[in-house]
Amino acid sequence: MGAIKPLGKYPGARRGGDYLFVSGMSARMADGSVPGDVREQTRVVIGKIRDALAGFGAGLDDCVAITSYLVDMHDFDGYNEVYNASFATPGPARTTVAVHQLPHPDMLVELTATAYKPQHGENT
Repeated sequence: MGAIKPLGKYPGARRGGDYLFVSGMSARMADGSVPGDVREQTRVVIGKIRDALAGFGAGLDDCVAITSYLVDMHDFDGYNEVYNASFATPGPARTTVAVHQLPHPDMLVELTATAYKPQHGENT
């Protein structure tokens, strides 16, 4: 995916002890465009989360919590289809929230993630 420069003064991801906190990720591309429908945007967002975690030697299987923001709950099924295909069972704890809007008018979904990846040793 490649890292996209945040619009504000914050990192894409940050370590806090044995936890990794991934900032809200959207499908915004480097040129500022936002591709596709909610399925495509969800694929892009989860790919960006995967890339952010990889920078710390972690992966999607290390996610313990996800918060999802949808502009339109009518998009839930499409988002959920891609989400479910991306995470192994049981997957991270998840909250999905309807929001009025996101920072770009074409954004349909944004996700934040928390992962557990001990700095020394194995996951327990």
